[in-house]
Amino acid sequence: MIFDLFTPDMLDFLAENHLHNSKSWYEAHKDVYRRLVSEPYGALVERMSPHMLEIDPQFVTAPSRAVSRVRRDTRFTKNKDLYRDHIWIVFRHPKVRLGNSLCYYFEIGQEEWGYGVGYYDMPSAVREQYRQMILHRDRAYLDARRALEQTPAFALYGDCYKRPPYPDAPQEAQDWLNRKNIGVSFSSREYTSLFNGTFYDIMMTNLKRIAPFYRFLRVAEERVRRQSLEEHS
Repeated sequence: MIFDLFTPDMLDFLAENHLHNSKSWYEAHKDVYRRLVSEPYGALVERMSPHMLEIDPQFVTAPSRAVSRVRRDTRFTKNKDLYRDHIWIVFRHPKVRLGNSLCYYFEIGQEEWGYGVGYYDMPSAVREQYRQMILHRDRAYLDARRALEQTPAFALYGDCYKRPPYPDAPQEAQDWLNRKNIGVSFSSREYTSLFNGTFYDIMMTNLKRIAPFYRFLRVAEERVRRQSLEEHS
């Protein structure tokens, strides 16, 4: 299936809007933003949603919630740029802060585009739980590892510690155990397939194949949640 609504003009507009850094300029060109950016991204969310809900029925799929805003919140950051030059989609559970959310994502930037699943800022309790699952060779971990091995388009991401927290663990597990955050991602600097629409079927095939990795992390989250309930019951 072809999805050919993204164009080079979209990236040009986002870059120009970012450079102007002006609310008045953005408001004067809001119809261009809607046509080149908002509507194509919303259409992609709608196209992906039935497949993503097969992976997790709890995903929020409303385009207004799944597509990032172009306007940045500058209240708590030194970077006062008003507008982003890139836009992303996330499929995640409701009522969880985006930074701590386990999510599927799709993003188009000025220099590369890509997709994947994981965390931006993994909660510490979940990090410890998934490490214990790895050390005990939990079935969910083994399934996740197999899925990654069978989907070579993806690579693990996440900053690593300078000192491995479990130096005596098997070498094959070190790349997983030594992450502050963890996820898997595909990225490309080649935009031809993105703009001609042929990326879509490949992307959806890859996102479905990597679902055991997502489920592994969801199991870790659920175990943390149950432990917290038991401690406070």
